[in-house]
Amino acid sequence: MNDQPGTSGQPTGQPTGQDPWGRPGPQGPQQGPQQGGALPPGPAEQTARRALWLGVGSLVITLFFWPLGLALGIAAIVVGTKARRLASGRTGTLPGLAGGMVTGAISVVLGVLMLGFAVYLWPEVSGLEDCKATANTQTDRQACEDKWLPEIAHKLHVRVSDLDPLKGML
Repeated sequence: MNDQPGTSGQPTGQPTGQDPWGRPGPQGPQQGPQQGGALPPGPAEQTARRALWLGVGSLVITLFFWPLGLALGIAAIVVGTKARRLASGRTGTLPGLAGGMVTGAISVVLGVLMLGFAVYLWPEVSGLEDCKATANTQTDRQACEDKWLPEIAHKLHVRVSDLDPLKGML
């Protein structure tokens, strides 16, 4: 009944599992919805990538607004831990996982240091701000700086002249 040579109706020279037009079958190299490409990232890879973005973002934001950077750093560590749990029992590494957790941890350390620094200097900086808020003239503002900057310098164990670049920020 079949005019073509071969046992299953396929032309001679065609391996089983592949149709005559050259499209790969179930045993061929195609493994996912993208022909010839890699598998789409699974939940562990996506979570690891999310941890990387959170970690890098937290590090950058910590330099400008440390409370938000501290929160994002903690989130990066938590998401990285979740990615590690999702990938338990797998061989190989998750791309971005180590970077996300390391940058998240650095961000947390910097955020905690900045928090400690803010708590340590709170009375002096608060007093300086209150004094400046009630100052009516530039002379009054200068008097506030003359009173509070030596106290801040003493607490930091530096010279008052070392705080000159920070006068606009304090």
